Amino acid sequence: MPQATTGVYAARDYSGLRGLHGITDEQIEVHLQLYAGYVSRSNKLIEELADLARKKKMDAPGFAEQKRRLGWELNGMRLHEDYFEGLAPGGRGSLSPHDELGTLAVRQYGSVEAWKADLMAVAGMPGIGWAIAYHDPAAQTLLNLWIEQHHEGHPAGWRPVLVCDVWEHAFSVYLKPTERARYLDDFFANVDWDAAARRLR
Repeated sequence: MPQATTGVYAARDYSGLRGLHGITDEQIEVHLQLYAGYVSRSNKLIEELADLARKKKMDAPGFAEQKRRLGWELNGMRLHEDYFEGLAPGGRGSLSPHDELGTLAVRQYGSVEAWKADLMAVAGMPGIGWAIAYHDPAAQTLLNLWIEQHHEGHPAGWRPVLVCDVWEHAFSVYLKPTERARYLDDFFANVDWDAAARRLR
């Protein structure tokens, strides 16, 4: 388990993720180490940018480059938190066409099964990145999107409801790179639907 990081952000405790269906404890530990790296680098960049500001070097090329990089690190940190917090050993709750999330899925896709199939298809697309079910609170819609780079492609103002990490580091400890479909089955077997529903509010 990664240690809490000093600075603006601290690595959150996800020790409760032991015992997931399919996804091994070793896989989670390796994934949490990667997540802790995002937290650490985010804090380091914030400190370095503050130091450049104190020295009045905000017009330096390094300042601009660090600012650009900070979005990558912060989103890498936050997307991993959304991913981990959307899982529970064996799953939690359920998705019904009559609850708030299910109603949105039915309105947009015709059924909760069609919404899940669409999200699975997004997650199974070639490449590495994130499959994210977003809620647009303005239009009350639910849309599944592929996000390749942490800091690019997120719809402004939309909330990530369910986040699936589809980078190979999410399953490469216990599966081959060609076994993504099996990982996606494991992911859905562990979804915390209660957590997903809370993100609509």
